[in-house]
Amino acid sequence: MIGDIFYFIGLLILIMSSSNLINFLKFFEIRKWALTFKKVTGKDVDRKDFKSNEDYNIFTIYSTFVLFESIWFLLGLITSSWYIFLGLTTISVLVRIVNFLKIDFISKIIGFSFQIIKFLIILSLILNHFHFHLDWLQLFR
Repeated sequence: MIGDIFYFIGLLILIMSSSNLINFLKFFEIRKWALTFKKVTGKDVDRKDFKSNEDYNIFTIYSTFVLFESIWFLLGLITSSWYIFLGLTTISVLVRIVNFLKIDFISKIIGFSFQIIKFLIILSLILNHFHFHLDWLQLFR
């Protein structure tokens, strides 16, 4: 029962992940602009500083979602698929480290690839919980 609730929340995470996947390139450009804005002005970006409400919404939704997704990944560490969640969490941290290198082309490719892989892994976890009931460790041995 608790697993069903956890993976139902995972379904919501999957829906938001698909939204973030669709808006990734736009978010990447908005984030780049926001970092430049902070560097030039010395202050954080405020709602009125954005070019449009759409840009503000994409930036806010993406940033907020990353927090909820991270919490869901950490809670996933206490499930029977803990090794998958540990891998996702580790890769997520590595992708954030690559983003700090500020090499836009590489950050964009790695970030977008990770978004696709993450979406597919979350989808697989949800399908496995509700339908397949496979033991992932047995599958990869």
